[in-house]
Amino acid sequence: MDRREFLIASAAGAAGVAFPRPASPQAAPAWKSVRPSTLERISIMTLNFQSLLKLPDYPDSPDRTLEPFTIAEMLADRYGVHKVEFQHYHIPSTETSYLKELRAHIEKSRSRMTQINVEFGQLNISAPTLRDRLMAIDLTKMWIDHAVALGAQRVMINQGQPTQENKANGIATLKTMADYGRSKGIIVSVETRGGLDRGRGGANAPATTNPPSPAPAPQTNPTPISGPGAWPLLAEIIKGADAYSNVDVGGAGAANQEELHQCLRMFFPMTAGSLHTRVSPQWDLATAIRFLEHDLGYTGLYNIEAADGHEGTQRIFEVVVSTL
Repeated sequence: MDRREFLIASAAGAAGVAFPRPASPQAAPAWKSVRPSTLERISIMTLNFQSLLKLPDYPDSPDRTLEPFTIAEMLADRYGVHKVEFQHYHIPSTETSYLKELRAHIEKSRSRMTQINVEFGQLNISAPTLRDRLMAIDLTKMWIDHAVALGAQRVMINQGQPTQENKANGIATLKTMADYGRSKGIIVSVETRGGLDRGRGGANAPATTNPPSPAPAPQTNPTPISGPGAWPLLAEIIKGADAYSNVDVGGAGAANQEELHQCLRMFFPMTAGSLHTRVSPQWDLATAIRFLEHDLGYTGLYNIEAADGHEGTQRIFEVVVSTL
């Protein structure tokens, strides 16, 4: 300290005045201390930020400041994550020029789209009518083509509500989708869902309007299967269709840690190299990650799924990076 600084400090102390300390340089983002190999194992869903996204199907709001073109840049800056998983309805145009521009923005951030999650309402592999299953196939093929244009690796379908009664139709429909994906270099995956079909995004997802379906043929009151009871059936459908699994640890319906590990063990042989990570009071995510890594030898992606934007995303992010 030179004489001038000493006199100023002494005068301030005598007067009871506290001068502010010089501002320190801005702290580096927390992810800077995370190993790059760990960050490579993480992807983040656009679904987490649905309330922030500016999209044609949602009402304008001051909170909606995030554009589809800028989401990859935001994830890279804030989390150090360069993999992003899109909902299909978060891509507002399927024009070739738009898809090229979206891909260019993602790649500008040295990022990649890892998966597109498609939601076609009642048009799914479990639909009771052939017409709706064929429409589901056509739409899925279209989005597989879009995935190729966007540089994505996977398309995850919404399986509807599989039952023993519609199992054969589900296998045949999913196989057609998976075979087409394979011909294009795209992995077609199916996730675990513990309850009745609700679609990603819940009440906030845009409505799907379809023409009325003809009355289905009489059936023997198919009973929806959920939780652990649904896993063997879903595994049979995925295996029969030669497709892939994308376990959603939060949506699987596991009541405790042991059940969750049973689910992971069952679907691991069919893994798409991708799963959805969430937190739950019923089980511990870190324990599940250690089971995947050390017991099953999982080397794929942990896709962060959260319902409450940055707060929920950060919470799961911290668990994943501290465990890997």
